[in-house]
Amino acid sequence: MKKLVAFMALGVLALGVAGCDSKDKGNTVELVYSGTQSDKDFTLKLIDNFKTMKKESGDDTNYVIDYVAHGPDMVDSEIIDWTAANSPDVYEYAPDKLAILYDKGALAEIRSTYKDFIDTKINDFGKSNATLNGKYYGYPYTGDNTYYFQYDKRVFTSEDVKSMERILEVAAEKNAKVAYPLETAFWGAGVMFTFGADYSIEFDRDGKVAGVTADFDTDKGLKGAKALVKIMQSPAYVNDADSVPSETNGIVGGIAGTWKITDYKKALGENYGCAPMPTITIGEETKNIGAFVGGKLLGVNPLRAQNDVKRLTAAHELAMYLAGEECQNKRYDELSWGPCNVDSLKRSDIQADANMVVLNEQLKFAHAQTSTPTNLWDAATKLVAGIKDGTYSVEGKTEGNSSIAGLTFTDETLKVAIDTYNTAVKSSE
Repeated sequence: MKKLVAFMALGVLALGVAGCDSKDKGNTVELVYSGTQSDKDFTLKLIDNFKTMKKESGDDTNYVIDYVAHGPDMVDSEIIDWTAANSPDVYEYAPDKLAILYDKGALAEIRSTYKDFIDTKINDFGKSNATLNGKYYGYPYTGDNTYYFQYDKRVFTSEDVKSMERILEVAAEKNAKVAYPLETAFWGAGVMFTFGADYSIEFDRDGKVAGVTADFDTDKGLKGAKALVKIMQSPAYVNDADSVPSETNGIVGGIAGTWKITDYKKALGENYGCAPMPTITIGEETKNIGAFVGGKLLGVNPLRAQNDVKRLTAAHELAMYLAGEECQNKRYDELSWGPCNVDSLKRSDIQADANMVVLNEQLKFAHAQTSTPTNLWDAATKLVAGIKDGTYSVEGKTEGNSSIAGLTFTDETLKVAIDTYNTAVKSSE
């Protein structure tokens, strides 16, 4: 029923947007925006700029925009009723949530001049994140949601950072630590792509998942599991997503998210360095360690507006503005977030930015974070947990084990791990 309402709203939008007069004197449009708590103040400034821009253009509408806090990775699970008074009109979401949100009826198709905006102003990577069955269902506003090696240049040379083995060796020699939050599925699942294992999702004409195939139970997946073990057995490895290098914690580098760039630079100053995901060697094969790379998008929820065309139009206008060049530039300048707006990407300082150079290099091998099998994250969490506690070792499970350095893992024991992982991924709906 919800999806029917969504399509009804979309039909009204398609017929009525062009004729909507947003300059009615005294008109008030109320919207709800959903974003992260940590970026609330920054985003509210952008929203105020939207209101100013509208007023300066001659729009007399009084825009009342409330802010609710939901992370882009949690919005699909935290919002239960997309028609409720506190549900958002515009919201931030991660690209792997697209199919889920579409199925809930919470994503308006982007048409008309809004579609033209994405066609002409968003790069191909951003467009791919917003696309389901050949249609756009989101406004891409970043293109750099990934992680790579960020480090102290006093510790590592440019040659050291090419290999995970060398990174861990150098850190261990100094009794230092390398942060790599493999217990978080976004990182742990990435490693399993390293040697070519992957999944594929088929959608039917209505955008529903028709089936999932995967080959993590092959030699390619076995090598991925061995890579996890190899990293986690190093005395320099520490599972940490939040800390930055300091004398107190002993961390000298980490496979850190792009959202940590500013923090790493503050901690290291001129000694800050960054590099694409390093290689790892299993047997005779050497590959760059797998990583997800995605962006962030803004979705417009047609269920909140129902048949209120002015409200739905205002939601699209706000989303398009926040995905535009001005806002993407501000995110880069103040937060170091990489843009996906083609005009922003032409800036000479962005093109010369070491982090953007690394991102472009990583795009050559990283795994696009588009729609993912629903069971992937839980499966990856359990896989790494099973390695950590010895479930997949010869010795068997050791409750509370804090190090797997002394445990033995064989092809036979890890075959159980990858079979379990592959079955879980394929059983996603």
